[in-house]
Amino acid sequence: MSTTTYSPPLPAGLTTTINRHLKGEWTKLRTLPSTWRTVALAATLAIGLTGAVDVQQAGLTAQQRPNFDATSASLFGIIIVATLLGALAVRTVTAEYATGMIRSTFSAMPARRLVIAAKAATVAAFVLPIALLCDVAGFALGQRILAGQHLQVALSHPGVPQAIVFGAVAASLVAIIGVGVGGLIRHTAAATTTLTMIIVGDVILGQLLPAGLRQYLPGTAVQAAITVHRSAGLLTPNAAIAVLGAYATIALAAALIRVAHRDA
Repeated sequence: MSTTTYSPPLPAGLTTTINRHLKGEWTKLRTLPSTWRTVALAATLAIGLTGAVDVQQAGLTAQQRPNFDATSASLFGIIIVATLLGALAVRTVTAEYATGMIRSTFSAMPARRLVIAAKAATVAAFVLPIALLCDVAGFALGQRILAGQHLQVALSHPGVPQAIVFGAVAASLVAIIGVGVGGLIRHTAAATTTLTMIIVGDVILGQLLPAGLRQYLPGTAVQAAITVHRSAGLLTPNAAIAVLGAYATIALAAALIRVAHRDA
């Protein structure tokens, strides 16, 4: 005789509270003109950078061509998307602290940690499809450019669909890191600069570190997530996403701990 396992639903009050927080954060995010300006700028720069990077591949030597990663080159713009939309995620927190609106938010929604968690969930869900569209557009443009040098790969090439999806997931995780950094620093310029150094700065400064350490830096992990032909000093794409997920968890957890103190 088989038995049926019953999993009780979330309490109605908790479900309503979560939905209320998510709806409130989504309303704030989508009604700000700066949100859509940032999206437009990120998409334009990302796709434009992809074209510029791919054009530069015309100078590859015969020895370099077999190891050239056409997918990674065409998705390089995701670094820009992650940084700019990560900065948008920072502002979802710091802008409210700057204006004092955060006090009204916490008065209306006393569950402070739930407010920050809702911001992270909302901005991550917002960034994911945008980053995915940028990846698809960047890949399509990049392969058209690379076709002139016979360096292109097809969408069906092994590892390509995963790189496109993982690039979007990486950007979404960076957005969560942005919310965490914003919740910790609470100053837009300082938090945005910190996030930019975390993602872009470590790609440059990380060259000073041994490859074994450099591969665990957030910016390098974003690069690894979109890589098909793995090279020394880069994690596997799966490991890179796991590393970014760990950074996002730590940053958000730290912000949740701080926001629990009544110092808004």
